[in-house]
Amino acid sequence: MPRKGDSLINQLISNLIKKYIDELPQQHDIAFINDPKLGDYSSNIAFLLAKSQNRSSVDIANELTQKLSSHDEFSSVSVAGKGFINFQLSDKLLFSELENSIQENFARVNVGKSKKILVEFISANPTGPLNVVQARAGAFGNALVNLLKFVNYNAVAEYYINNTGTQVDLLYESLLARINELNGKPAKIPENGYPGTYLINIAKEILDKDLPATEWQDYLLQKIISSQKESISRFSIHFDNFAEESTIASRRQSVLEKIKNYTFPQEGACWFRATDFNDSADRVLITANGRPTYFLSDLAYHWDKFDRGFETLINIWGPDHHGYIARMKGGIAALGFDPTRLLIIIAQQVSLLRNREKIIMSKRAGEYITLDDIISEIGPDALTFFLLMRKASQHLEFDLALAKKTSQENPVYYVQYAHARISSIIKHAQEKGIKELSQPNLTLLSSSEERNLIKIIIHFPDVVVASANNLEPHHLIYYLLELGAVFHKFYETVRVVTDDENMAAARLFLCRAALRIFKDTLAIIGVSAPEKM
Repeated sequence: MPRKGDSLINQLISNLIKKYIDELPQQHDIAFINDPKLGDYSSNIAFLLAKSQNRSSVDIANELTQKLSSHDEFSSVSVAGKGFINFQLSDKLLFSELENSIQENFARVNVGKSKKILVEFISANPTGPLNVVQARAGAFGNALVNLLKFVNYNAVAEYYINNTGTQVDLLYESLLARINELNGKPAKIPENGYPGTYLINIAKEILDKDLPATEWQDYLLQKIISSQKESISRFSIHFDNFAEESTIASRRQSVLEKIKNYTFPQEGACWFRATDFNDSADRVLITANGRPTYFLSDLAYHWDKFDRGFETLINIWGPDHHGYIARMKGGIAALGFDPTRLLIIIAQQVSLLRNREKIIMSKRAGEYITLDDIISEIGPDALTFFLLMRKASQHLEFDLALAKKTSQENPVYYVQYAHARISSIIKHAQEKGIKELSQPNLTLLSSSEERNLIKIIIHFPDVVVASANNLEPHHLIYYLLELGAVFHKFYETVRVVTDDENMAAARLFLCRAALRIFKDTLAIIGVSAPEKM
């Protein structure tokens, strides 16, 4: 102690407990305690050992508590309830870890060990503007890639563009209808086509430019793809690669040859025996009219991903793709790859409210709020924060009116304001000529508000590791809100810039540590950290 930036309080406590038992059960949980009256961390180890040892969980907890109390990492160890072991960290450990938190590599625990992971997300068909569900996948995917990189995975963000196939054909037919409409000819949007007014504008451009008909489809696709990329950029989402379906089309035949033992002909089509891999039905690879399906192209694309050396593939799909999981994993297995190397996360539906009233949208009628619409109304930071406030698998709704408020009711404002407050405190201290010390007397930080702030700061590495291991960046949102609450309480109670230079230096050090954690966490989730608000 200190442990040079890779501090994990959970691991420290687990290792100390392990000294007194043969083996830690997998279900062993070290939980962070929010209420300082109860302690700082809690272990359920006594409950897990009670059955195997045929003993009372309270007796086991009392026995372990006596042994663990001798370690100077804790100021107290006590039994709570029917056998929980609660730990209060010692000042020695708190101050040591606070010193660590200033270091650049704090919480950058080497979980990933440079393993290559490809995270594919959004991957919307180039058939129109991006919507709020695709925005959710974008916010989640971007935060996940940032999180994985933070813990030393070689994580790559990729967007797959389906620029061939039935949907592209329907899009082009919809464009032709709009061109005919502008030319005063009979026009009808095809069934399952795209009635959005954005095609009218593209049709006008094509006519104004007097483009030959042979160029219309390419112009249409490039126009929509460019528009989607601009929306992504406005949303501050970064992609390392944009992969196009047309570039991997040549691999389809290789896929058919590779999985031929799992294919069969039926009614002129080529089918994949997906039921051999626990799918509910067999799936078409080549239609009766000779067209490759999206499924065949997806298999070719995923083979390409593995060929590029990625150990793990993570796909973030929309709520209407749950039924595709079994066939995709079956196809991966048929290609000769371990299907557990493909992880699929479903980003569930998003409902928008305005002043608590649900906004009704109809994509089929071409009436829906686009990603650009929402960014223009509430900004990229608020949108990102709200979209990450729930686990991806949970339905999400949020109120646009709340997201625009500049008050503590708005959670993103609440967190960003805490960062701006700290920046203001540090600037004020500099203007007063108060020096920041690299090694101040931290023992002066003795109030409960100071201790609580230290405690939440040094908990950051555990939050990061748990979030990365579970692929759940939403935990960082909850952490930010708790950190904000603890800091605001500290700010309202403790005066940082005082005439006592030693006290001011210690509190400035604490503020600098909190600033660092706010900045790092906001950067991971993809939200800015303003110095003024």
